[in-house]
Amino acid sequence: MTNNQTDTDFSEIVTVQAITEVVDTTKLFDKSYKEGKISPIDQFLTNANKINLLWISDSDITREMSTIAFLGYMSAVESYIRALIRGIIQVDIHSQKNSSSKEITFGAALHHSKELLPEALMDEFSFVHIDNIKETFKSLLDINLALNEQTVHEFNNICQLRHCCVHRFGKLGAKNAMKLGIDTHSSLFEKPLSLTVPDLTLIAQNLRSIVKQINNCTYREILKRTYPIPRNKNQKREFASAGIKSMWANDYSEDKVLFRQYYNLFSTKVDALKSPSASTMYRKFIKIRSAEYAKKANKD
Repeated sequence: MTNNQTDTDFSEIVTVQAITEVVDTTKLFDKSYKEGKISPIDQFLTNANKINLLWISDSDITREMSTIAFLGYMSAVESYIRALIRGIIQVDIHSQKNSSSKEITFGAALHHSKELLPEALMDEFSFVHIDNIKETFKSLLDINLALNEQTVHEFNNICQLRHCCVHRFGKLGAKNAMKLGIDTHSSLFEKPLSLTVPDLTLIAQNLRSIVKQINNCTYREILKRTYPIPRNKNQKREFASAGIKSMWANDYSEDKVLFRQYYNLFSTKVDALKSPSASTMYRKFIKIRSAEYAKKANKD
């Protein structure tokens, strides 16, 4: 069925198919789905591995398919960030206190489950640039995400490619070219992104490395906060006055339940190289922080 063209309407330059049936969005989501009991990093790796299966056995790939796969990887990264922040707020008392003052919409509070309520905190945050991610971690978790410059630069460049795909059907815009380097990209204005199999392989590998570094960096900063070390005598007195002290008994049998909550949030069982055991990671953490504390105490 098409719109009727009349003698008084000169806008009908193309034939329009009338919408006879609307998309019922309530039927488009899997109601039977339940969140798996795996860590955010394993969720990311599982999702990325599924995307790999769409193309990795092919010797060649179309421009359109490579773009779809690329956007899938970027979606997996964003999903990882959200799952990690949500999990940390559920487990870490400091993050809970920090985020408790943040506002959420009434609708989110009304309809979200307790486990998913932290998701509502991220409604106003974007993860399309490393600065956005750092801002979110600082605002919601009160930690500084200290990533190395190579990781920051690579992720931001990949994010510019994402912007081209989402907003320009892969074509390079002026702002994206300026972010990537105008001297080397000025001749590529309005040229479409065309990823070969090696290109897509490299991007997928680098995104894995970036996510793993975010994972380890966050793990370090969160755990350091559970075993605070005062910088000087004044801060030591401040800590004592405020009741700020280590959460740990320095005995795995006593700390096992609490530590495993953190360990399960950051460890991997899916990666080719599995995480060391919880007891191994606990003893390494306590040994290093205890030594740092003793060294600081001796200086003071």
